[in-house]
Amino acid sequence: MQSFLTLIEQIEKELPSSERKVADYVLQNPSAPLFMTMTELSAAAGSSPAIVVRLCKRLNVDGYSDFKIRLSREVFTNEVKEEPEQVMENFYDSGLGTSDLIVQYIKFTSKNLSNLESVLDPKTVDEAAEMINKAKTILLIGQGSAEVTLSDLQYKLARLGKNVIYAKDVNLQIAQSYSMTEDTVAFGISYFGEDQLVNQAAKCVKESGGKLITLTKIGHNHLSRLADIKLQIPASGYEFRTGSTLTRILQIFVTDVLYSAVLGKMSEEEKSNVLRRWNFSVTHS
Repeated sequence: MQSFLTLIEQIEKELPSSERKVADYVLQNPSAPLFMTMTELSAAAGSSPAIVVRLCKRLNVDGYSDFKIRLSREVFTNEVKEEPEQVMENFYDSGLGTSDLIVQYIKFTSKNLSNLESVLDPKTVDEAAEMINKAKTILLIGQGSAEVTLSDLQYKLARLGKNVIYAKDVNLQIAQSYSMTEDTVAFGISYFGEDQLVNQAAKCVKESGGKLITLTKIGHNHLSRLADIKLQIPASGYEFRTGSTLTRILQIFVTDVLYSAVLGKMSEEEKSNVLRRWNFSVTHS
């Protein structure tokens, strides 16, 4: 089940101050809004009904009634959850043996994969898959730790018979982005969304008339603001302590889901061709 409170926690720091007031109130008093009208909630949070409506849209819920339904499903479950800070303290306990370290690493990764269910919007994934499926050419953009994910995505899409362009040199990506047209799509990955060269390539894509799908951490950033469709992963809050391992796991998980969604949109004939290519590569490997 998607954690609605986790989703609010993930976006809370990125919200404008007016919306943050409402989010903070809900996080501190999760059961209270269930017995309030929109006007009562906005008054209790020191905000306005219009701001509550805006927050609902940001959370991808269909109005205040849907907001209360999503919240009630979580409030009335009795799951005991380990706080992420507690998991991290265990993870960085210098006295841990290797066996315990493995257990804590799995716990931390599982926690963030669970958060992904709240952050990754199914409708957005479906729109991205539709856009990729219809694209004549797909350009992959990103550098650094994103290279592993992009190389994996290149292989996945090529196996589907898609024309995929990917050069690891981001300067070459910028040059390639100038050749984008209306029937081409660029897929850009940057965890923070603030890599200047990646963002430059993305801007060139938009200026050339191409469409842009981005994959970043949740919240506002320059790369996702350029996007036609933005996919997001949870912000762990410990990026500099865990390195890029967790980020890669989450990114590859999202691209795996996207790959399956694209495959689902292909015709039966196209799927048969994919299977034929797959059998050929397995036989000759």
